[in-house]
Amino acid sequence: MNSFKLMTASFVAVLSLLGSAQVLAGEPAKSIKVSYADLDLSTQAGAATLYSRIRGAARQVCGDEGSSYTDHAIWRGCFKRAVGDAVATVNNPRLTALHQGKSPSVTAMLSK
Repeated sequence: MNSFKLMTASFVAVLSLLGSAQVLAGEPAKSIKVSYADLDLSTQAGAATLYSRIRGAARQVCGDEGSSYTDHAIWRGCFKRAVGDAVATVNNPRLTALHQGKSPSVTAMLSK
């Protein structure tokens, strides 16, 4: 995918979903656009910065965690879906590895 398409996709997904809480309450879904034009996602630092931005946006979109077990469970589901959807939309190996808690692997390609 070229960088223009990546930037266009840049996060209507992060948070075009709003978990069950607002949907059940009849409120419209919220979204936050997360820009990463300034980041180099081929580096661990760039991927980590974007991941942090995605998580921050997910916290904003999903709202307060709530104090009851049920409210917290609904919030957690919203947060996990929002972050997971955003990571999938970016479709970057380093970002995906970071999200999955894996160490990024560096593959060397040999040429003759």
